[in-house]
Amino acid sequence: MNLLRFLLALFGKIGYYIKNSFATKIRSARNDSLEAFKVFNERQLRIISLLQSQEKVSVSELTAEFGVSLVTVRQDLKKLEDQGVLKRTHGGAVAVDNGYDTSTRMWNNYEKKQRIVQRAAGLVSDGETIIIETGSTCSLLARELATKRGITIITNSVFLCNFVRACSSLDVVLLGGSFQHDAEANVGPLTKLGLSQFSVDKCFIGADAISEEKGVSTINLFRAEVVRSMSESAGKMIVLTTSDKIGGSAVASVFPLDHLHTLITDTDIKPADQHMLERAGVNVLTV
Repeated sequence: MNLLRFLLALFGKIGYYIKNSFATKIRSARNDSLEAFKVFNERQLRIISLLQSQEKVSVSELTAEFGVSLVTVRQDLKKLEDQGVLKRTHGGAVAVDNGYDTSTRMWNNYEKKQRIVQRAAGLVSDGETIIIETGSTCSLLARELATKRGITIITNSVFLCNFVRACSSLDVVLLGGSFQHDAEANVGPLTKLGLSQFSVDKCFIGADAISEEKGVSTINLFRAEVVRSMSESAGKMIVLTTSDKIGGSAVASVFPLDHLHTLITDTDIKPADQHMLERAGVNVLTV
């Protein structure tokens, strides 16, 4: 009996140690991930913009551009490389070609997208449940909402779930469906069935194109079907997109402009495009 008590006590201590050791590792991993989610500083964002336009930069060019030391520039490049934005070379860096996936698109017009999602986050109240579609700007919005309390996000985006996995303040409901590898999102009948179980005030989506004739449109037919289902489950459809998407059209129409409540975009929007949207009853917010 004494031996049995000893063994039980021993296993209890071992279990306590494993549990606490595991929790410590989880907290450490979460803190490391949160560090990666910090917004880049203005200088690093400028480096991203330069790489979008010229594909490569040199350390000497960047030190002259920003008036900072070689050490500072190299630290910037290392941080950007760690985040998968660029690849360092001898004396500089080159843009990373990862294909046209969500993580790659996120760095296109990053500064504009960051301003857009900050404005969008101001429309969401603590404790609110919202729908967020797949896409780079929508994922940035999810991260921005981590500063609020009690937010629940319903999404079809596997990428979004992974992107905010360290944000313990968010509750995320991932809709099932058929997985699209390029978009890293679920689509199809199961996704639409899941959406039919919810009713929320706001749904945030991206757009491949917006025009007077086709309304909001996308290059992905399956995505169009899912977003239509989202519109049936939400009181207000809110589009987050940079102004270069306005005025064109894509293959699949999602819904006409009179289904769109609010558009949040950058200040480079053409006056004619803004007037067109406002005539259709869209609330246009520029940042």
